[in-house]
Amino acid sequence: MSSFLLRRGLVASLHVTNTTAKILTRPTAIQTIRCATTQSAAPVQENSLYEVREKPQSLSYFTGNYKYNDLLIELDALHKTFIDWQGNENSDAIEVQQTTSNAWKLRDKMSQMLEIPLKTSQWRKIVLHLNSLASLPKPLPVPVEAALRPYRRYDQQQQQQGANGASPSKTLDALGRAYAVGRRKESSARCWVVEGDGKVLINGVSMQEYFQRPVDRDQVQLPLEVTELKDQYNVWALVNGGGSTGQAEAIKLGVGRALLTHNEELKPILRKAGCITRDPRVVERKKEGQRKARARYTWVKR
Repeated sequence: MSSFLLRRGLVASLHVTNTTAKILTRPTAIQTIRCATTQSAAPVQENSLYEVREKPQSLSYFTGNYKYNDLLIELDALHKTFIDWQGNENSDAIEVQQTTSNAWKLRDKMSQMLEIPLKTSQWRKIVLHLNSLASLPKPLPVPVEAALRPYRRYDQQQQQQGANGASPSKTLDALGRAYAVGRRKESSARCWVVEGDGKVLINGVSMQEYFQRPVDRDQVQLPLEVTELKDQYNVWALVNGGGSTGQAEAIKLGVGRALLTHNEELKPILRKAGCITRDPRVVERKKEGQRKARARYTWVKR
C-alpha cells in the first residue's frame, strides 16, 4: 500500500514539474502601465486625422471628367450672376461688340486648350453655355467678356479689322498681279492673275500640254469664260497633289478668287458659277470589315 502511494505521489510531482516548466518557458508579454503622474497624454483632436490627407480642390474630383464638370459649373454660375444684366447706354461700345463674331473653337482645338478629352456632345454643351453668356445685353460685363475670349475662334481677318468693322480687301502687288490659293481634294494650287492676252501656264507648261482631257481645261478657264474676260488676263499657276480633276478644280477656285481682287463686282457671277466656293467633298474612308467605304463583302451562310 505504501509503495502504491509512493508511486502515485511521484507521478503527481512529475506532472507538476512539467507544468511549471511549460509556464516558465512560455514568452510573457510585458505590459507598461502609464499613469497620469508619470506621463500626460495630449487630447486627440478629430480633425487632426484629416489634415494629413490631401484634400481635392474640386467638388467634382471623383467624377469621370472633373475638369469638364467644373467648367460647366463655372459658366452656369457666371450666367446666373449676370442674368439681370441690362447693359449700358454707351452706343460706341455696343457697336464694337456687335461686330465681334461668336464663332467658338472647334472640338479638337477646345480639347487641346482645356487639356481634357471632349466628346462631341460635351463640346456642344460647352458651346450652349457660351452662347447663353454671349446672348446677354451688349456691352457684355467685363468678367463675361474675359471668360468668353479664350473660347473664340481665332480669325486673322477679325484681328485686322478697322474701327468700322470692314475686313481689309486684297490688293495687287507691285507687278499688277492678283494672288489667290485654291484647294480641291488633295490638290493645292497657287494662282497669279495679271492683265494680258489670255495665256495660261501651269507649272511652267501650257494648259493644253498639262491637261490632256478637255473637261479639265474647261474647268480651268471657267472663271474667265463666265466673266467674258478670257482674252484680257493671263494666268500662272503652281499646283501639286491629287489627280487631274482635283488640280483643275483647285486652279478654277484660285483663279476665281484672284479675279475678285481685280474687280469685286464680279462676285455674283463667279458665285453663281461655283468658281469662288470651296468644294469640301473628299473621298470617304474605307471601313473596317468592309470591302470599301460603302461596299461590303458577300454574306455567306455556310
